[in-house]
Amino acid sequence: MRAARLLTMAMLLQTRPLVTARELAERLEVSERTVQRDVAELVAAGVPVVSVRGVAGGYRIADGYRHRTSGLSAAEAEAVTFLGLGGVAQDLGFADVVGGAQLKLLAGTTPEGRERAQRVSSRFHLDTDRWFGTAEPAPALVALARAVWDDRRVRVRHHRRTGETTERVLDPLGLVLKGEWYLLAQREGELRTYRVSRLDAVRVLDEPVRRPAGFDLDRAWREHLARAEAAREALEVTVRAHPRALPGLRRVASASAQPHLPVVADGLPLDAAGRVELLVAFDAREWALTTLLGFGPDVEVLAPADVREAVAARARATACLYEQGPSPLLR
Repeated sequence: MRAARLLTMAMLLQTRPLVTARELAERLEVSERTVQRDVAELVAAGVPVVSVRGVAGGYRIADGYRHRTSGLSAAEAEAVTFLGLGGVAQDLGFADVVGGAQLKLLAGTTPEGRERAQRVSSRFHLDTDRWFGTAEPAPALVALARAVWDDRRVRVRHHRRTGETTERVLDPLGLVLKGEWYLLAQREGELRTYRVSRLDAVRVLDEPVRRPAGFDLDRAWREHLARAEAAREALEVTVRAHPRALPGLRRVASASAQPHLPVVADGLPLDAAGRVELLVAFDAREWALTTLLGFGPDVEVLAPADVREAVAARARATACLYEQGPSPLLR
C-alpha cells in the first residue's frame, strides 16, 4: 500500500504545477503529516520534490526533471510494477531499495507509462502465503539474502527433519520461493538444498563464496525438482468418496494426479449411497494415511488392503482415546 501511495503521489506531482498538502492528503486518504513523511521518502529515493512555502504554497517537482526520461516504454513501465509484488522484497529486506528503484524509473517515464503502471498495480497482486495459516517463520532469511547478495559464506545451525541439530558452513548460491523459501548452497563441494525455516543462528563470515563456474540458479533448481520427483514415494489408493470430499481430495493428491481428479461429481457414476469411486495418487504413504483419516466418514479406503487397515487402525485408536475421556492432567 505504501509503495502504491508513493507512486500515486509522484504521478500527481508530475501532472500538476503545484499541489497542496491538503489536496494530496485528501486524494491519498491520509493525514497531512503522512504526506510530509511520504514527500521526504520521495526525496530520499531521488525524486526532486520542492516545497513551496506560503499561503499559496504546496509541493512540485523541480523544473526540468520531467524531461529527463528513463526511456521506458509504456509496456516496460507496466512490467516495472511487478518488482517486489506480494511482499517478496520485504521478506528479503530489499523493500526500500526496490521501492526507490520503482519510483525513479516511473517518475522518469511518460505520463501514459505511469498511468498504465498504476493500472497494473491496482489489478494484479501476488500473495505467496498459504491459506488459513501463516508460513513457517524464517528468521534467517534476511541475513541469508544479504550473504547471497554479497557473496559471503555463512555459518548456520540446521534443524534436520529427524530432530537432530547440526552446524554447517555453507557457500550460499541463491534463494528460491516455492510456497516457502529454500536456499541453494554448496557444502564441502556438493550442491545442497535447505528449507530456510530450518536454519537459524546465521553468522555471515568474512570469506568469499566459492561460486561454481557457470552456475545457473534456474537450471540448478529445476534439476533439484526433477531429482525430488524421481525419488518420491508414489502411492495409488482406491477410495469411495462423498461428492463434497472431491475438492479436498484433489488438493491433497499428488501434483501429477491433481489435473485428472474431478472437482464435482457431475457426470460421474454414483453408487446407491450417492458416492463415487476414484483412484487417488499420493506422494508418500504417511501423507496418504494422515490426510485420508482427516476426511472422516466422507472417504472410505478400498485398496490397497494394507492402507485400508492402517487408516482403520488409526481411526480405532483415535476413537478409543476420546472414549477414555480427557487425560487426568487436563482435568
